[in-house]
Order: sequence, then C-alpha cells, then structure tokens
Amino acid sequence: MISNDNRVVLTLDAGGTNFAFAAIRAGERIAGPVTLPSAGDNLQQSLANLYEGFERVAALAGGAFSAISFAFPGPADYRQGVIYNVGNLPAYAGGVPLAELLGQRFGVPVHINNDGDLFAFGEAIAGMLPEVNARLESIGAARRFRNLIGLTLGTGFGGGVVLDGKLLAGDNSLSGEVWLMHNGGQPGVNAEEGASIRAVTRAYAAAAPGAPPELTPRDIAEIARGERDGDRSAAREAFAQLGRTVGDAVANLVTVLDGLVVIGGGLSAAHALFLPACLEVVNGRFPSAHGASRRLVQQAYNLEDAPSAEAFYNAANATGASGQLPPYQPITAIGVSRLGANEAVNVGAYAVALGGA
Repeated sequence: MISNDNRVVLTLDAGGTNFAFAAIRAGERIAGPVTLPSAGDNLQQSLANLYEGFERVAALAGGAFSAISFAFPGPADYRQGVIYNVGNLPAYAGGVPLAELLGQRFGVPVHINNDGDLFAFGEAIAGMLPEVNARLESIGAARRFRNLIGLTLGTGFGGGVVLDGKLLAGDNSLSGEVWLMHNGGQPGVNAEEGASIRAVTRAYAAAAPGAPPELTPRDIAEIARGERDGDRSAAREAFAQLGRTVGDAVANLVTVLDGLVVIGGGLSAAHALFLPACLEVVNGRFPSAHGASRRLVQQAYNLEDAPSAEAFYNAANATGASGQLPPYQPITAIGVSRLGANEAVNVGAYAVALGGA
C-alpha cells in the first residue's frame, strides 16, 4: 500500500506554459507546487528549469528522495524516457533522452509516463475503482471490478487503461491514445475534435450565431444551467454533442477492455450536462435493416446519478431465489474522478516509482 511507504518521490505536472513540481510521500503531497516556466521553445532553458524545479522541491521536502516520476506530453518512448514530437513543447521534438539526463543529474531512477496513463493508474489505486469495490464489500456483494479505463477531457482527449492492477502501455508506449479514435458524430475527424474544450466552444458558436467568441466551456455550462444569459438550448446541445462523442468512444473501449470508466479533466465538472447523452449512446443500439442490436453486452450505469448508481450496485449484488445461483448481469459504470486529475496523476506517478505498475 502506497499509504504505508515513506519514500519520497518527486513529481512534475508538465504543461506547455509551466512546469509544476511537487514531492509525494505515502501517496500525499508534502511539498510544492513549485512552478517555473516550461520554456517550451528553448531546450537548454527548459532543461535548466527542470533541474531547478526538482532541486527546489526536493529541498522543501527535506533533501532526500528515492525517485523522480512524472507525466510528460507525448508522443514518446516512455520505456526509454525519450521525448519527441511535442506540439506544445517544440524544443523536445526530434528526441530528447529526458530520463537519462535527469538520472545523470540526480542519481535516482526516473520514470516518465503519459498523463492519461498516470491518471487512470491513480484512480485505480486510490480513486474510483477502490471506492466502487469498497461499496460492494459494504453491501455484502461478492463481485469486484479489476479493470479501469481513464479518460481526460480538457484541451485534448486523453486516456489510459489499467488491467488487473497493471498499466497497459502497449508495444510502442501508445496504449490509450483515445484522441485518435473514430468520431461517431463527425466521421471526417478524430474523436478529440468532438471531445475537448474547442469542441464545446465550436459547437455552441455554430448553434448560437452572434455569441461572444470569448466564451469558455464554463461560461457555456452556466448558460446551459440557466445561470447566465445566452442561448440555453444551444449550450445544452453543445454538451450533448460532447457526451455523444465520448459515449461512442466509451462503447468501443468497453467492448474491447471490459472495465469501469472514470472521467477527469476540466470538462468533467460539467458531467451532469454530458453524461446522460454519453450513457444514451453507450446503452443504445446499432441501426440495422435486420433489427437493431445493442452497442454493448454490458448495461452501463451513471455513478454520478443517485438512482442509476443505486441500480448499478443492486445489479452487482443481484441474488436469485433461495437455493439458486444469482443471475449474472454483465454491467459497467461511468463516473467522475474522485481524486481530481492532477492528484490522480501524482498518485499514479508515485505508485509507478515504487514499482506498482
């Protein structure tokens, strides 16, 4: 259990504008964040800021640490710790052996992963997955869930997969690149174009001509809830479109991986506006001249809706008549991050450094 491990691990939230450093012990933040510019167009300055940030947060944590573990934008060869072709950090394009450079500088193991992977891993260790299983135990259910699909909705559409407690990395460290999935609503583009901040703002602008161009998804969510002036119907449809795109991706992912689904990132705060549309697609049917067939064998439930969550736990704990085996019901559920995306990434990074992946 990471909560019983006193080793200190340094972590990093790497963005296109800033690097935010922290120190984690026993799964909890003990120092940071220390924030420095990412200097994404100047490799020497960016590396200098990385070194300085880790040195400063290490000092705040008492000096000694066992490893460095963090998420960094890809694509990358995460096993080797080589970063390349980064859109928001162009200085790293072409291949930078970041793990080797940091290892030489600090003399500790360095682990670099995709943020979607670490988000999913953190939620599998200390977030939604253990919460669901603890609830099942509390009601006396025998069933437990072992697999988790993590999705992040924000500037982009990211993902990660945990199977039987292990991160699914893939042969090229590219498992969970959900942004490149088919877009069910717009076949000519990838899923990210319908499942991101720009997707929501674009959908609202298209449905509400003349709307202020500077509106954010938070603004549009307030309009959808009637808390702000604007076209409420267009705002609700913008989030419904998001939900349908996510739902199509979820249906395909659950078909292959058969796990629970947890959603994080900035847009997850508006889950009440898009999860119903998401579940409608996931539990929907394929149109067919020979009769519509279900998208999933499993019935999917919304853990953020109290009646749906209760139905999920009842289905997981279904019992048959006296003396008979319980009727088995294939089920899954979709919920929102219990830790918050940043904290889940930190917990995942900490666990990876301790050998938990």
